[in-house]
Amino acid sequence: MSCYECKRQRNATRGSILFSLLNRDPNSPQDPQKTTPKSQLCSCATRKKLVAIRAPQLVFKAASGVLVKTFRFVKHVPCFRGLPTGDQLRLVRSSWAQLLVLGMVQDCVDFDTVETQQPSLLHEILTHSKNRQQHSQIEVRDQGVPVSDAEGIMMFLVKCRGLRISAREFAFLKGAVLFSLDGTELECRDYIRALHREAERALYEHVGAVYQANRTVRFSRLRAVLSALRSVDPDAVAGLFFRPVLGTGSIDGHVLSLFHER
Repeated sequence: MSCYECKRQRNATRGSILFSLLNRDPNSPQDPQKTTPKSQLCSCATRKKLVAIRAPQLVFKAASGVLVKTFRFVKHVPCFRGLPTGDQLRLVRSSWAQLLVLGMVQDCVDFDTVETQQPSLLHEILTHSKNRQQHSQIEVRDQGVPVSDAEGIMMFLVKCRGLRISAREFAFLKGAVLFSLDGTELECRDYIRALHREAERALYEHVGAVYQANRTVRFSRLRAVLSALRSVDPDAVAGLFFRPVLGTGSIDGHVLSLFHER
């Protein structure tokens, strides 16, 4: 079964003669509708499926605690303390989501999700006006995050725990994540680049000293962790762990308040 939007897009495409010629199968029946399974799901149904945290208050508290602990570690790193305040805040703003997910691995913080209700087409039509458009966008956003984002974070937690990452490896990974920002707005851009390279070099040397013969395999797996963290969407992380409790409150303000907490 297809929704109106899917039918509209499909019919607009099928209206062209070229589409009909290129997609005609000489061995198929003339009536394509007879070959379409009645139970076929709308393609946009999966794409728009949203989920939310099952216990938002508990997860909010746990996630905030992970960030506080992580930021305490960060503020004790001498090379970070030596940076201008502006650069410190830029690094925190750019890396908090990745640091949170990595900290959840280390602190064994888990979460469960439940599917939420997506607004109907009629609801979207009735609420689509210039005066209410911004309110509708906030309402839809607060109802959850795409299921693919939530499942991606869950899979990342499971796979990383299977690696049995040590405390020293976590420290080097956090350093590589923290100093990964490469923006022109940074006052100490070249120095921060060097810190990122130094964190990865220190991780490689540590892995070599501990694993020796298997250093290449181990380092490759840890580099894969860093690569996966780069694909973490901060909006999805905020929508899962903070937005259900903060509502329309500032995510940036909450993160910075955790950073400044003693």
